[in-house]
Amino acid sequence: MRKLKCHQISGLTVQEVLDEFNERSEEFGISEHDILSVSAMPPTLGSKLATPKGTTDPKVEVVIVYWANE
Repeated sequence: MRKLKCHQISGLTVQEVLDEFNERSEEFGISEHDILSVSAMPPTLGSKLATPKGTTDPKVEVVIVYWANE
């Protein structure tokens, strides 16, 4: 049975988050036709991001809602 799931990911830009998600989507078992919505909003998780220059606050949070077979 398919289940509705989501990934909530913080990042510096929406493009950066989506590029990483697209690169790893096969790892998650997600294909493009499984994705229902993609939303961007101000960060809410309160975690820091690791960068080559140290840690920084995220600028955006992306929520991806999709159907999963698990």
